[in-house]
This record gives sequence, structure tokens and C-alpha cells, in this order.
Amino acid sequence: MYAQSGSRRLARRLAWLAVTAMAAAALFLPTGSAVAASFNGAIWTSLSGGQTVNANQYDNKADVYLNGGPQNCGNGNGLPDGLYYFQVTDPSGATLLSSDAIKFRMVSVNNGVITGIGGTGNHAVGSSGCNGGLPVQLMPYDDTPNSGGEYSVDMGPKADVEDCPSFSANSTTFNFLACSASKNDNFKVGVTATPTPTAPPTPTPTAPPTPTPTAPPTPTPTPVGATPTPTPSPTPTGGVGGATGTPDTANPTPTLPATSTIDPTGSGPTGNGWRIILFAMAGVLAAALLLTPASVVVRKDDGSR
Repeated sequence: MYAQSGSRRLARRLAWLAVTAMAAAALFLPTGSAVAASFNGAIWTSLSGGQTVNANQYDNKADVYLNGGPQNCGNGNGLPDGLYYFQVTDPSGATLLSSDAIKFRMVSVNNGVITGIGGTGNHAVGSSGCNGGLPVQLMPYDDTPNSGGEYSVDMGPKADVEDCPSFSANSTTFNFLACSASKNDNFKVGVTATPTPTAPPTPTPTAPPTPTPTAPPTPTPTPVGATPTPTPSPTPTGGVGGATGTPDTANPTPTLPATSTIDPTGSGPTGNGWRIILFAMAGVLAAALLLTPASVVVRKDDGSR
């Protein structure tokens, strides 16, 4: 009985210790917001000369430089001195756009302002900056998915960033916004990359004109019933010849020849005609006789013998 009571009391004590530990952790362990609240100063973007603060609108991605220090280059508190990492993202911070390893994106802060690259950083620097600072170029980074051409730049303390569980100095995909305090500034780029040259339009070839065929002339039909025009006969060119005979002046009345054309001698062709006719008739009759058999004559015996 007593052993059971002692076990219950021990369990309750352990439970109360757990509650106390969780409450203490909630109250005293640092959070991202607490670190961010102690992070003084500000960052902004500028051209390479660093004199145009918060230009916000740029023609090309290469024109954008990271600058920072007191608010608006004033005399307020600047950034804490030390080394910082920076990155470029879309406006929401969810998509990392910086394309090189994070170790190359390191800048140095001295006397409250960014004074160029530091540590392992290797980005290009500008000519001058706010309050003696030296801006650092953000390139290289990819085009933003934002339809308005908007980007975001973030900068976090080196120690905080390297304390992130997934940090790797050689990583090109590490995004420190989820685990480090940071400063932020947005900007826009009108031309996000070298525009791709547009090919000149290909001229449409013009087809050669097709000649319109000429219709052959239609012959004029001759009206029905019309008399065709006769073709004229050629006119003879020779003259009429003169008479060749000399009229008999002594006997003006000519002697007419005999009117009979039958040759009395029978020697001409006309006199032999009747002979031919007779020969023909004889031949026909002979043929008829030859073709007709002769009848047999039967004699009667009168008994006179």
C-alpha cells in the first residue's frame, strides 16, 4: 500500500518538473524575433556608386548593389560590426534566387556600414557608399517568378546563419530565413536579363501575277436563209479569134449533105448491129434446146406384120 502511494507521488513530481522546464524554456530561450529585435541598422539597394539610396527600380539585374548602415544614411545606430551573409529571393522569401555558393555571398560591416566583401566573399564592389561604405553587387541571381519583376534581398549575421542545422558553406540552395535573424529590402528590375534578340520577320514571297488569257475572236455566224456571196469567176484575158473560113460568094446557098446515116454497103459499125442481134437470139434459143430433154416417140404396133 505504501509502495503504491510512493510511486504515485514520484510520478507527480516528475510531471511538475517537466512543466517547469517547458515554461522556463518558453520564457528564457532566445527566438528569432528576439534576435531580430536586437539587430540594429538597415539595408537597402543602390547603384554601384552608392549615392542613390533605395533606388528600388533598376534597368538590369547587374545594376543592383547591396548597401547598409544607419537608417537612410542618417546619424542613427548603424549595423553591428562583423561579417554577414546575404541572399536574393522572390518577394515572399520562399524561392532562393541567388545561384552561387553561400560562402561567396559574405560582406563586412565596419563602423556601422557595409564596407565591401569580407571573409570568403568574392562579389564585385562599387566605388563608394553611404557614410564611407562600399556597396557589394548582388549578381549572380536568377530571374524572379514575380510577374511585377520584384525581388527581395536579405542579410543575416554570420554566426546566426552558420548555426542553422542545414547550413553548408558550399550550398547553392540554402535559405537562411527560417533559422536566422535578418534584414530585408525589396527592389524591382525592369529588364531582368539580356533580352533575346527577336528574329526579323520573314517576308512573305509575292506570287508572280498570272496573265489573263485572251479569248479567241468569235466568228460572226451567217444568218439562216441568207444567200452566200458567190465567188466571182475569173475574166478571160484572151480575145475572140477571127473566122478561118472564106465564104463562097459565087454560090451563096450551101449544098446540104444527105440526111440518111445508114451505110448502104453495110461496112460501117452501124450496119453490123442487126447481125449481132440475130446471133444473140440464136444462141439463146440453142441453149434452151440443149437444156430441154427430147421426148421419146412410142410407135404403135398395128399388127400389120
